[in-house]
Amino acid sequence: MSSCTYSSRDVVDAFVAEAQACERAMFFAAEKSFRRLLVEGDSLTTIKKLNSDGEDRSLLRPIINSIRILERQFENVSYLFVLRAINRAAHTLALEGRRRMLPCFWDHEPSESMRMVMTADWTA
Repeated sequence: MSSCTYSSRDVVDAFVAEAQACERAMFFAAEKSFRRLLVEGDSLTTIKKLNSDGEDRSLLRPIINSIRILERQFENVSYLFVLRAINRAAHTLALEGRRRMLPCFWDHEPSESMRMVMTADWTA
């Protein structure tokens, strides 16, 4: 298990931020040579677009197309909508990334505070 944070600037809206986070996660997973990927997100709109076979015509189109290309690097990619209340780990990482203003990476073992949030998410 690994995780990463990136600082984002000039984000147009929450949908763009969610799609960019997915794209970054896929770049990160490809760099780690992961073969199967389960992407969880609390933006139902973004998850629906990623699960759709149709062509996206929204503001997210360039990001969705980039994600489609990245999918080819994996044996399997699944997108799952999760409620924000049980997706606190992602938001904790996002806040950590904003606080540090630099990319951060963790391999194998998350920090103790992150482990507590992940345990609460899994329990929920």
